Amino acid sequence: MKIKWVKYLVLIVVAGLLAYNSVYFKKLNGKKATLQTNLDPAQFARSFWKDKFANYLDSAVDINSFLKLLKDDPNGAFTKYAKTQGIGNTSCFLLKAEGQIIEVKEDEIMVKINSDVAETKVKLNTGLYFGNAIRDVTGLIKMGDFGNTIDYNSVSSELNKIVQAEVISPLKTKVKKGDTVSFIGCTEINKEQINIDNIELLPVKILLNK
Repeated sequence: MKIKWVKYLVLIVVAGLLAYNSVYFKKLNGKKATLQTNLDPAQFARSFWKDKFANYLDSAVDINSFLKLLKDDPNGAFTKYAKTQGIGNTSCFLLKAEGQIIEVKEDEIMVKINSDVAETKVKLNTGLYFGNAIRDVTGLIKMGDFGNTIDYNSVSSELNKIVQAEVISPLKTKVKKGDTVSFIGCTEINKEQINIDNIELLPVKILLNK
């Protein structure tokens, strides 16, 4: 019986050593990663929206030039402007435009974009949004910066709430057909399913010109 217990003890010690040696930390590019720990997603999202996202809006690409490049050279458009987390074929883009509102529905607004070339229409999503474009479109928030995926996804949810409360809800109370508008919006495009005639954007900044 004593020999049997000794065997069990040896097995436990060996298993513990294997488990310990199977967990290790590796520096990336020789730099120590800084993880977001003890995170308050709402506070993080608010700080990011105010201090970083607002400044990033200046980098928005004119939608007419973007769509032309996307049509003529899709790979070039993705290489130059896409922001992605490296998962799947979908990337995020930040675009700006001016135009006239031609249709207003409960969860969407159709805008005819000002263009010297051809008539372009885009849809603005004014319904509930559950994607990650706001979080991902800047490329400044990385999955590897967080200690767990729950916080990473919670930050996305909190940013969506900010846009819903501060951009979309106020817009829906005063927008009407015939208004002229200038806006900046996020869009998600699948590289394998590009359709330039069906572009939908989530507005993150919008100005109505009565």
